[in-house]
Amino acid sequence: MPVIRVYKWDLERLLGKTLSKEEILDLLPRIKCEVEEIGEDGLIEYEATHDRPDLYSVEGLARALRFLLGVEHREYVFVDEGVEAYNLGVPRRPYVGFAIVRDLELDEEAVKQIMQLQEKLATTYGRSRRKASIGVYDLDTFKLPVYYELVDPKKTRFIPLNDSRIMNLREILAETEKGREYGYLLDGWDKLPVLRDSEGKILSMPPIINGEGTKVTEETKNVLIDSTGIDPKTVIDMVTIMATSIAERSRSRKIVYVDTINPDGTIIRAPRSQPKEVKLDISYAESIIGTKISVEEAIKLLKKMEITPSKTEDKTIIVYVPPYRLDILEEIDLIEELAMAIGYDTIGRDAHRLPPAYHPGRIHPLEHLSRRFRSALVGLGYIEVANYMMSNPAIQLGIFGISDEDMILVKNPKMDKYTGLRRWLTPGLLEVILENKERLKDIRIFEIGDVAIPDKESETGAIIEKRLGIAISHEKATLTDGLAVINALFNRFSIKPLYEKKYVKGFLKERTASITVNGEEVGFVGEIDPRVLYRLGMDRPVVVAEIIMDKVLILINH
Repeated sequence: MPVIRVYKWDLERLLGKTLSKEEILDLLPRIKCEVEEIGEDGLIEYEATHDRPDLYSVEGLARALRFLLGVEHREYVFVDEGVEAYNLGVPRRPYVGFAIVRDLELDEEAVKQIMQLQEKLATTYGRSRRKASIGVYDLDTFKLPVYYELVDPKKTRFIPLNDSRIMNLREILAETEKGREYGYLLDGWDKLPVLRDSEGKILSMPPIINGEGTKVTEETKNVLIDSTGIDPKTVIDMVTIMATSIAERSRSRKIVYVDTINPDGTIIRAPRSQPKEVKLDISYAESIIGTKISVEEAIKLLKKMEITPSKTEDKTIIVYVPPYRLDILEEIDLIEELAMAIGYDTIGRDAHRLPPAYHPGRIHPLEHLSRRFRSALVGLGYIEVANYMMSNPAIQLGIFGISDEDMILVKNPKMDKYTGLRRWLTPGLLEVILENKERLKDIRIFEIGDVAIPDKESETGAIIEKRLGIAISHEKATLTDGLAVINALFNRFSIKPLYEKKYVKGFLKERTASITVNGEEVGFVGEIDPRVLYRLGMDRPVVVAEIIMDKVLILINH
């Protein structure tokens, strides 16, 4: 999660209320922020979740706390001044959106917060600028309208941000820090994208760097915000978050729409101003949270979480979610907001649906089995690793040439690397080996964890299995190494495994076997195909075994 840094005095002036250290430690977790440190100088460091980019600066944090504390909040004023911008066509990064915020009152810290929000948004929600990037410019330093277009990189020149040299676009990519860091995003482009004004002044080369001549300073009163990217929704989301956050520094809170005319004549209007309408069934919320909630109480609690109830129908509330709250997509998200507003500590005391306990707590049999396997493997010299259950199709399926299987994917992933639930442990084990191949010549690791296998016939749409994964890599590693460790493990339970030839995609056909016990297949063991390893830059063989712990437990109990 991104770490955000704000000063207590700045937070308090935006909030309109002083806060003690104890209040900060209590309030921030209630809006999904984890306080890392509160320094003697008043610097607050906190982590905000990936689904709350509106909290990536002090402005959004103060806004959320105002609602939570019941402090008066002034609404934004969205206006249409007939401002237009023109997208002249950038096929490989085709979308751009703009907005204007007027009547700003900035100082040094306010400018720093704008820059922090810009960078955190581009890094997280914008996927390190690959999906979308964001820029902010002093509107009074150039002439509208603005144009987004491709230009000759050698003939187009401007002074990049925090520099004093006039450079062409190729020089900027090669000689500036941001150019070297993000230049790969424009690899292979003959012409490069820029934003320019009506008189030809270059504002920026997105998604790389802004221009020095249009940068935001303490004297800036009006700003233009842009976002360019490969997805129109993300572009509008980025502009919306940036505009509504910066407007917290505006006397009039005026946000101006900009209509961007695309090459095909379609129009992208930003920022988004219309709230999202979501229905909430109170009875369903009660069943999830485990405590009684009246309609009146739910309305009061939702208001504390920046959500405006519109009307009620029996025990159903129709609410309006502000456009900058990208985390609220469905009813279940509203229920989470309700739970946070109530307080998880309160729910823990008052919930009436928690099952009664009739016996002391004890270790689950599956966990007991896992501990025995873990102890045995550590005794055999293996090192335990822990990978995320989240992964993505490229890692889970693509590198092994698997095209006829799928994964459980999340609707709104916040990182390219974590878009779904893993369906086997092998890819994660292989990643660990690749990360350590230069440091260790003999690697023996294992992992015990859950996997999710799609199953349309299952009530939940997936089968969850606990698996043991073992990986061995050294210059002479073969299938025999894998068979030896499996035999050693199963001998501890007086189980004799049988092996039969098995085909697993991404493994050698003649060097892979199923593991069978009492006629039940409980896993596989084999050598990864050298072609897979070669593509990944691995120069030593890798042997992997996966065992389904759930099945082993049943066999032991019988």
